[in-house]
Amino acid sequence: MSEINISYPLDCHIDHSKETLLSLLQALEDKYAIQHEFISEHECNLSGSGVSGLLTLADDGIEIHARLGFFMIPFKTVIETEIKNKLDESFGGS
Repeated sequence: MSEINISYPLDCHIDHSKETLLSLLQALEDKYAIQHEFISEHECNLSGSGVSGLLTLADDGIEIHARLGFFMIPFKTVIETEIKNKLDESFGGS
């Protein structure tokens, strides 16, 4: 198994962050079939064929931890880069 671990600092209000994250989560769903489900106000399960993980939203940042199955390993760098680019685009490259 391979893992994606992203810590992204934020300097905006958590409610704005959550709204903005929804577009990132939708893009992951559309492109990689990675589903999302909020399990609490600030935690979101990520799941899909060959992917499982957790996104945590805090006042000072976003944490994304995901495990990739064998068939998703070749996409690790692409997925990580796309997530980071989308976060930079959405939050101004904090």
